[in-house]
Amino acid sequence: MAINDKNLYLEKILIKTAMVLMKNLNVVVMIFISVFMCISTYGIIYEGSAKEFLMQAPYMPLAPWKIPTVICLGMLLLIVFINIKKEKEKTILMCAIIELLLAIGMIYITNFTYKGLILLIFADYMKYTIKTKHIYFILVISFIIYLFADYDLLSRQLRLISFSSYISYYNNFTREILLGIKSICNGINSILFIVYMIFLMHNQSVKNRYMRKLNNELNNVNERLKAANIQLEENAKTIANMTKTEERNRLAREIHDTLGHVLTGVITGIDACIELISIAPEATKKQLEIIANVARQGMTDVRRSVKALRPDALEKMSVQKAIAKMIDEIILSTGIKINYNNSVDLANLNDDEENIIYRIIQESITNAIRHGKADEIDISIEILNGVIIISISDNGIGCDNITAGFGLLHMKERLEMLNGKLSYDGNNGFKLVAKLPKRLS
Repeated sequence: MAINDKNLYLEKILIKTAMVLMKNLNVVVMIFISVFMCISTYGIIYEGSAKEFLMQAPYMPLAPWKIPTVICLGMLLLIVFINIKKEKEKTILMCAIIELLLAIGMIYITNFTYKGLILLIFADYMKYTIKTKHIYFILVISFIIYLFADYDLLSRQLRLISFSSYISYYNNFTREILLGIKSICNGINSILFIVYMIFLMHNQSVKNRYMRKLNNELNNVNERLKAANIQLEENAKTIANMTKTEERNRLAREIHDTLGHVLTGVITGIDACIELISIAPEATKKQLEIIANVARQGMTDVRRSVKALRPDALEKMSVQKAIAKMIDEIILSTGIKINYNNSVDLANLNDDEENIIYRIIQESITNAIRHGKADEIDISIEILNGVIIISISDNGIGCDNITAGFGLLHMKERLEMLNGKLSYDGNNGFKLVAKLPKRLS
């Protein structure tokens, strides 16, 4: 790419150089022709050959001094319009029409002696074919004008004075020099035009190939990004399903173990009652009462496990209201002081995020009261760098050697499913910190 960039840069310099040379050459040639016509006319007048000159001329020519004046003014305007359109792309078509009219006017004033101005305009507007398609109309018109802008072709239809009529004033040597200068200027202008067009088209071709290559690479990148996004979505769905499956399996195992234990005891007790009922009715009655209590406790355990799927309070109200209600109920029923400070908007959380926050606060309060014998609990929820931080501390007895029970393990498992972390410390009361990355809703 470094070599290609260097080549493109050199070509760009050559293109600009060729255009500058064409501009300068055309300015010099047009001024030279106009001054030549002016000097020749005055020379013919002073020599006394005006009558013969006018006899050859099909019309009364302009005052000699007007020709270079008009040409200088016209060339100045032409260069100004060429430079204006580079800064104001919206004026390209308007500038093209004005430039073409100026060129035609100056070529006509100089009696179609030199038509290189058309090549200058044609070359300059080739750069703008990509920016505006309407410029092709100007290019076609320029090409047609260049073909038919010839003295021999137009002298019968238009009132023109030939270049040879002006150089007839000079001797043979001077005529040859003037004709040679004219031919050389035409030749140099044509060569510059050809060089400019070759480098311009090659430069544009290289740019087009480069742009096509970039487009292909961008398309490939887009395709890969689309495929990656699809894969990420599939992975996210898979992970979500796996998380749900793991949670369901865990709850299913808990319910299975609870029901299995309870039903085993109930079945065994009923079998015993069947044997005892005819022998000891009173003992059978007591045994049935025990079995009923076991069944009730089993039902309570099952309901607790099922309820773990989603707290009932979260089904009826927002998580913020549910937490506030739970804290108020604890304060009223136990008289414990709970300081609750929340600086996070919990309204846009997902269900599983709401569940874990609610359960962490619920379990922590229960542990602080039951195990820590605390009478004051501090709860704060804040967010830092997209991570929700739940800090809960109490003034209870604490614990030097903490053995994680079901409650702490349950919190840790649920947090890890959501890429969260749990830490706790039993010195000087009990302090728990849960960190939960907030997902985009």
